[in-house]
Amino acid sequence: MNASRWPAVAGVLLAGLVGCRGELPGARAARAVATTAADSPMTTPSGARYTAPAGWTVTTRGGVVVLEDPDRVVSVAIVERKEPGGEAAVAGAWQQVRPGFSGTIERVAAPPGRDGWDAVTTVDYAKTSGGRIRWAHARRKRDTWYVLLLDGSDDGWVARWPGARIVIESFKAQGVEQESFRGRRAHLLDERRLGELEGFIRDAQRAAEVPGLAVAVVQGGTVVFEKGFGVRELGRPDPVTPDTLFRIGSTTKALTSLMMARLVDRGLFRWDSRAIELLPSFALADAELTGRLTMGNLVCACSGIPYDNLGIELAYADMTAEIALARMKTLAPVVGFGETYQYSNAMLAAGGFLAAHALRPSDPIGPAYHRAMQSELFDPLEMTSTTFDAAAARRAEHASPHDRTTDYRLTSTAVPTSAWTAALDPAWGAWSTVHDLSQIVLLELATGVAPDGTRVISSGNLLARRAPQGRAGDRSHYGLGLEIEDDHGVQVLGHRGGVWGYSADLFFLPEHGVGAVVLWNVDYATAFNGAVFRRKLFELLFDGRDEAREDLAYRGKSLRADFLQEMRSVELEPGRAALAPFLGSYRNPLFGTVTIRAEGGHGVVDVGEWTSTLGRKTDPDGSVKLVFTSPPWIGFGHFAARQAGGKTTLQLDAQTGPIVSFEPSPAD
Repeated sequence: MNASRWPAVAGVLLAGLVGCRGELPGARAARAVATTAADSPMTTPSGARYTAPAGWTVTTRGGVVVLEDPDRVVSVAIVERKEPGGEAAVAGAWQQVRPGFSGTIERVAAPPGRDGWDAVTTVDYAKTSGGRIRWAHARRKRDTWYVLLLDGSDDGWVARWPGARIVIESFKAQGVEQESFRGRRAHLLDERRLGELEGFIRDAQRAAEVPGLAVAVVQGGTVVFEKGFGVRELGRPDPVTPDTLFRIGSTTKALTSLMMARLVDRGLFRWDSRAIELLPSFALADAELTGRLTMGNLVCACSGIPYDNLGIELAYADMTAEIALARMKTLAPVVGFGETYQYSNAMLAAGGFLAAHALRPSDPIGPAYHRAMQSELFDPLEMTSTTFDAAAARRAEHASPHDRTTDYRLTSTAVPTSAWTAALDPAWGAWSTVHDLSQIVLLELATGVAPDGTRVISSGNLLARRAPQGRAGDRSHYGLGLEIEDDHGVQVLGHRGGVWGYSADLFFLPEHGVGAVVLWNVDYATAFNGAVFRRKLFELLFDGRDEAREDLAYRGKSLRADFLQEMRSVELEPGRAALAPFLGSYRNPLFGTVTIRAEGGHGVVDVGEWTSTLGRKTDPDGSVKLVFTSPPWIGFGHFAARQAGGKTTLQLDAQTGPIVSFEPSPAD
């Protein structure tokens, strides 16, 4: 599963950028310092506009603006330069704020200029031996580059990335105006426009090497487009249809919150009912937070609990919902309650499980959730194909997952068992079709009324899910199991998903009566993602600029180049001697036992439920790690070996949670 714990970006810690407590090295200009009480519009000395997040400190000196988070662990510096190119502007900005800076560049990208900017350059840097993660984002308007330099620790970015997004997304130089569709009326998706959309999908599918996908579009209370493209599995002729099952990943969250809304209607609990009233044994590591959490708080991404899958990718054979809920006692907040967006599969799963427990208190919690979803949502909407049972999905018409090999070839991967997701099913476990999910879009657009005219959910409780909760960026929030965005002046609600070689996107525009579902059988390592499809749909609905095709071409090219560049830095067969420091069996109380062995010239990690080959990578600072090289685990994370007290501790730095330490197994 390639799910990112936080975007692979960063920049410069204030202490590294500007010395002690905001002092620019060598600067003698007057300094202005402010700490915001709320998200606050601000301007740079040149008149560029941005929003400073609540609680962040803003220091301006010598023309440079530095924003530092409340914990003083991450920062964003804003510098203006007039170099002829983006890379030169970034290099000059670093020297201006930190003379002698020499970070190791891992990646340079130059995506098309958008939203009023003439050009864009991004630069990613290798993580330092001290764990600093840096990134630079430069945008040009006329002859001036506006460079944002970011830096923080890994844990710092987990907690504070949403605040940095507010700064980045809100930043506008004078003369920069984003294309806006605000106030426009959506066009009818007539035969011509739908034909153009279908042609774009076919071209994009080929260009992005997507084996198969299905699309449904809703407008005016009916499904106006429903079609499958490509094949269910590479090397086989079976076509994708609107009735082909795909795993929908986190799009499940939106369905779970609909079930919860229906149970609120039935009086089984309220959105503000405390979680411990429904399940007294429920607990987090923070007792005060445990006592105050409501059912709505469990699904709002605003509790302060960070992303954590509780180790179930490594040890799921005997996992149950009850075990997963018990493991939540290990979770502690990284920011204050309601302070910022913190996406958490474990928290949302708890919301779904506790709601189902209120409906069926005598059932085991996992089966209770499945039965609640069936009786309260799938049956009323006649979603006859949607299921949480992977075995049933395999017996039906289903798409196989696909991922990239180390040489960027697409390959079919094994369909995962239900056991892998069952412990967190409310967050990501459903299988569905575009035909079934179009019923969800119709229900949302009709504010709780099913296509047959039956009211399934009250408008009040359905709309309560759309109230902004955790702020994820300048133009995005999380509601109750829903992503809420302002996309070029248009409100877009829904949820994306991605898991084990599948991707999904369900979204709708409530002001325009339009929505869509896209399911495809590759994960996020593809240029054909929700952003590109959404852009094309917006172009057709609102006469938007012709950008989707250029975006598609750029993303396909850059994803391939970035992937292959990363793989070139990995020794696929390092040999037994190079693997020796890692070999052996290691155990973690929650994550189980992992064994690393040498087979031929490469390494193998065996977690019991699955295995992956391992390659060796040496970072610029000389540190060595083992990276996963078998699909679908490429990009999952890496192992590092640490020596302490005469023993080797294995550390897993995965994208799906905090760094986990494994101690040598007693058998070794």
